Amino acid sequence: MRAISRREVLAGTLALALATPARGDVEPSPAPALKTLAAQRGILYGSCAAYTQIAAEDDFTVLLARECGLIVPENEMKWAEMSPGAGLEDFRRPDQMVDFADAHGLHFRGHNMLWYWRTPSWFFELHDRKSSEQAILKRVDEMGRRYRGRIHSWDVVNEPLNPQDGRPDGLRKAVFLDAIGPDYLALAHHAARAADPAARLVVNEYDVEYDTPEQDDKRLASLHLIEAMKKAGTPVDAFGVQAHLSVDRLPFSARKLRRFLSEMADLEVAIQITELDVTDENAPAATSERDRLVADQYARFLEVALDEKAVKLLTCWGLSDRHSWIVRHETNDQKWRRDGLASRPLPFDDALMAKPAWAAIAEALKAAPPRDPG
Repeated sequence: MRAISRREVLAGTLALALATPARGDVEPSPAPALKTLAAQRGILYGSCAAYTQIAAEDDFTVLLARECGLIVPENEMKWAEMSPGAGLEDFRRPDQMVDFADAHGLHFRGHNMLWYWRTPSWFFELHDRKSSEQAILKRVDEMGRRYRGRIHSWDVVNEPLNPQDGRPDGLRKAVFLDAIGPDYLALAHHAARAADPAARLVVNEYDVEYDTPEQDDKRLASLHLIEAMKKAGTPVDAFGVQAHLSVDRLPFSARKLRRFLSEMADLEVAIQITELDVTDENAPAATSERDRLVADQYARFLEVALDEKAVKLLTCWGLSDRHSWIVRHETNDQKWRRDGLASRPLPFDDALMAKPAWAAIAEALKAAPPRDPG
């Protein structure tokens, strides 16, 4: 008699979960929570959130605290959001979000210290390397020291790679590289370690999930960057896989993803899934079919990702469709639906009902091998 594979067991269980009413709901209050299922496998589960969402103290806030063991600010810690002028920093909203996490017993991810896309305008007006270095060091030191001992992990430099820019090292040709050169990464990471020795330091990247030549290049550049940082003694503890997925947009190779995660783990860093969501711009209009296809993307990706024991953290980029950058059309317009229907990318719908996506995540967590949480 042929043995049944873990993939077949997961598929069968998920099929039962997807046999739901046309709206796609699983149940109003599924139990146990995703954070509980994740913790049973040594994984920390969480979601991004915005200050306004937690300040509302509404039903979504209750859901967030119930389902998540960690939160990460969507925009509130980005440099451009905090610094309207040179020497000016507004910590009020980040402070309140960290306080919320503490009050609810949640871990907190710092996102992010440096990101070329959300760099304050005044930084571009600095015309010498010394001034740029001082500004970066001040930013990293202030963030690290202010929240010292309260941050699980920091995205120190967000999205530093872009092999299509043509550099041999794969680094993105953008503001920090222009101002300082490739040493800016080591500069920032050493400063972050000094400011908060206990926080995990993460390089966070996108487009390493699918089977395309461009993403092949990004995966290779990611491995080379982490290897080079480790060899140089630059402190780095984890690699972040953003995992912004789509229904029927790009080909997926379980083999390539599995190999990449294994090779990254061999470099002795943890792996974090940091911004998981699924756009449905290419899915049919029918809600039940859309939800099924979105759930299948979650299941297909997580079956591979969670099989790698170096994956210690899983964070969705939003918990409910009520609060999603995809629904707000803040993504690339190629990921917008053309029929005017609101996207349904996240585990819970806008009424906070669990969807097949929730079931897919839950079943993937249940099927994942246990690991040391680290």
